[in-house]
Amino acid sequence: MLDEISKKSQNAVPDAVLNSTKCVVVIPSIMGGTVNVSAGGVASCREAADSWSGPAFVKFNGHGMGAHPTDLLVFVLSDKGVRALRSGELQIGGQKRVAAPLVSTTPVTTQVELTAELLTYEGAAGVLSSSEASGMIRRDADTSDAVHNAVPRTMIEKYLSSVVSFFNTITATGIVFHHTAVIPGENTVPRSGRDIDKYHQARGFEILCFGRMYHVAYHYLIMPNGRVQPGRPERCEGAHAQGYNSYLGISVVGDFSSEDNPTGKKGPIRPSAKQIASLIQLVRRLKDRYHIPLQHIVRHSDISSTRCPGDRFPFRSVLDQLQWKPGGVKPKRR
Repeated sequence: MLDEISKKSQNAVPDAVLNSTKCVVVIPSIMGGTVNVSAGGVASCREAADSWSGPAFVKFNGHGMGAHPTDLLVFVLSDKGVRALRSGELQIGGQKRVAAPLVSTTPVTTQVELTAELLTYEGAAGVLSSSEASGMIRRDADTSDAVHNAVPRTMIEKYLSSVVSFFNTITATGIVFHHTAVIPGENTVPRSGRDIDKYHQARGFEILCFGRMYHVAYHYLIMPNGRVQPGRPERCEGAHAQGYNSYLGISVVGDFSSEDNPTGKKGPIRPSAKQIASLIQLVRRLKDRYHIPLQHIVRHSDISSTRCPGDRFPFRSVLDQLQWKPGGVKPKRR
């Protein structure tokens, strides 16, 4: 169920919600169409950024489900909700219900949503929607520790891998431009994606996504000859801009800061024409694929205290070219 939802590019859970989640409850394949339903599932709580507790068996008793078989997902965001879940008395629905946001309808998540005790989603065929379900989630007393201990370790590891991958999956909402600058200890910019992969691995930027480990913090790297090298997949959360890792990270090889690289000793001082051409082509494709508005295409320096991608990066010219489509009227230079 989690793997299927992760592979969908629409109706995804916003990255801000995933990052704020303290516990998750998964109730698969609830048979709808009845007034009251009772179904079993599992719950896990976050122990560290990419570490979750093993599955604890729970049971949901409630109502408000649709007529078709439905998966129920509950994201617990508050300490109060965590305590209720662990005590075996987590109530969902009721008067304090907050509609669960989706990337397709709520690109910017509000504090009201992020400070809710919990958010509840329904899934059918991998497509999510906000849930109207109400009821109680309790520890499943019928599932003894003996049964729990009989679950093969390989199955638990597969489950935990799916949980981690699910919480590391994004639907892109923007794009951030970077320059690579130089790798500390080196005298020049990286020569290949392998150099960046090795450096980012040493910095602990790895991410488990779709069952595979990735190290490069960016989603794409553009070499001096214009060749585009993939980093981590587009659906995997980045590690390139704190607070904006649901934005796709594109890094152009070079050091385009006149202060850090005045004479070119640290690599190219400006992007090459081939790099800019590749960048425009790539961004147009991503912009159309994820319906990214122009105002969500930013430099790293626009959202963080950094000089990246440098004052010699032609940001305004790039935006002008992104606004212009072949066959249209070119915008005037600003």
